[in-house]
Amino acid sequence: MNIYLDIDGVLFSDEFIKYVETNYPNSTYWLTTHCWQKENNTIPLLSRFFGEETMVYIRKIIPTEWNMLMTEAIVFTMPFLWFEDGIMASEQKALEAHNALDSYIEVDLRKNPQYGIYLHG
Repeated sequence: MNIYLDIDGVLFSDEFIKYVETNYPNSTYWLTTHCWQKENNTIPLLSRFFGEETMVYIRKIIPTEWNMLMTEAIVFTMPFLWFEDGIMASEQKALEAHNALDSYIEVDLRKNPQYGIYLHG
């Protein structure tokens, strides 16, 4: 199973990051605006919020590449979970077209801050 993680509005706890990277090694991906159009700004950004113990796991998470829609980076031939605080209508349509809307897990830390660190920008 592939795991896709957003950052802004979704960033999880140390324990969650360790869990997904340990249980889904080589199939956990950053799907975030911080990995847009071949840019990978996740490490400098996240190193401000996490200690070295967690950064070891964060560095193993694979950045994705996409241009217009985040769904461009999803491998729809594999089962997946996508943790994201909100999707655009066109991304929802892409998920529906692949019968994968149930793979989208909405996590909005503005509404539920107990699940992690709210980060925007």
